[in-house]
Amino acid sequence: MASTLEQRPPRPSAGELRRALPLMEEALGSPVWIVGGYVRDLLLGRPEAADVDLVLERADAAPAANWLRRHWGRTEPVVAFERYGTAQVSFALGEGGRFTIELVRARSEAYSPESRKPRVRSATVAEDVRRRDFTVNTLLLGSRGRIQDPTGMGLRDLRLGVLRTPLEPEATFSEDPLRMFRAARFAAQMGFRLADGLEEAMRLSSPRIRIVSVERVRDELIKLLLAPHPAVGLRLLLGSGLLAETAPELAAMAGVAQGGYHLGDVFNHSALTAELVPPRRVLRLAALLHDVGKPLTVGSSDSGPTFYRHQQVGAEIARDLLRRLRLPGAEVDQVARLVELHMRPIQYRPEWADSAVRRMWHDAGELLPELLELARADTRASTFPGTAGLDELEVRLAEVARAHPQGLRAPVNGTQLRAWRQLPEGPWIGRALKLLVDATVAGDLGADGATSPEAAFLYLSGHRSAWEPREGERGWSGGTA
Repeated sequence: MASTLEQRPPRPSAGELRRALPLMEEALGSPVWIVGGYVRDLLLGRPEAADVDLVLERADAAPAANWLRRHWGRTEPVVAFERYGTAQVSFALGEGGRFTIELVRARSEAYSPESRKPRVRSATVAEDVRRRDFTVNTLLLGSRGRIQDPTGMGLRDLRLGVLRTPLEPEATFSEDPLRMFRAARFAAQMGFRLADGLEEAMRLSSPRIRIVSVERVRDELIKLLLAPHPAVGLRLLLGSGLLAETAPELAAMAGVAQGGYHLGDVFNHSALTAELVPPRRVLRLAALLHDVGKPLTVGSSDSGPTFYRHQQVGAEIARDLLRRLRLPGAEVDQVARLVELHMRPIQYRPEWADSAVRRMWHDAGELLPELLELARADTRASTFPGTAGLDELEVRLAEVARAHPQGLRAPVNGTQLRAWRQLPEGPWIGRALKLLVDATVAGDLGADGATSPEAAFLYLSGHRSAWEPREGERGWSGGTA
């Protein structure tokens, strides 16, 4: 058994790739270099990435990818992009994990102003790395384990934590405008600061982001939001004009003053709130967008600015923005719901009736943990003294959960309603069930109302106008059900 195991090809990984480089170079007759984020993160001591980039001096990308696949005895397909001299192979690792290798023959590119599709020609590795995004991503790791710094600036900039483009910034950003988003993301992820002139170049080049697909912009924005310090990156996107180009609803929050306990304008408060919630997609999106309705609802009073119904307006704005960014529908609904409900926990007072607590528990549903996380971050991003009220609310909500482990629902179902009233199926059933759920939440069915069909029927008999069949519906009988 042991000898059989020893003969199995190694599992694809960055470490195995490094061990395979000498054999790969010999087979291809070309130097092969690991380049980009893997090398940067290796030197920074960051966790090993699931993606690795390879650059080949004199070999084509697709044959090199096929060599790796054969070397590891794998069957995953190689995806080749012959026009650009690139290829990709992605290996499944089990439990949903993947290890992806991007390969490219060293190249030089030229772009027309209105397109992201380049004209490509072969080049040296030194030429190739100069067309990459930042000097910290131009470092090369060779088959002998040595680091090379072709631009002469990569190691120094990595040591200093500086983002600098290998070429003039406008040229680098014109080639791929998404690199401006990546600059903001790297600042949020790894604490890099921008080299002198870089933010100004981003500001001048920001209109070119319009040629980048919505999906690529969305993915970079999500990565930035999930970084340790999203507020840093968000401020760079705002200051460079990129936010106004891609998400003007967010840029509109800048400069909208708030009163009371709030810190800063609506934008800075929202960016800080996003930083204070755990790094989960729905939660960070909701935190960033929780006050997005304020610019459209701002008013004034003797005590300062007012934002009546900003949570309802904000929920619709969030829904429109996230749909435009093509997020999954379920996530759009969850974020919009959190935006709509975000004020409820903050408005809690100890004198609230149990029915009000039950209503919040019912309305939040499975999003209740996220809603409480959002409320805590919203509070911490202000000068309000502590979260004792939210702590008390959480205890009361837990009591509701223990009392109603199956959720708050009507004591009867549609079949029972039809048998009780001897009416055909129709919209009246939905209205009756909603009325009963609302009554259960409010505690209007009596002590045993949560489980008593009799209490439910008695309640419906007293509120017939709210649920009985209406003109044009099945079961309508001239106004008498």
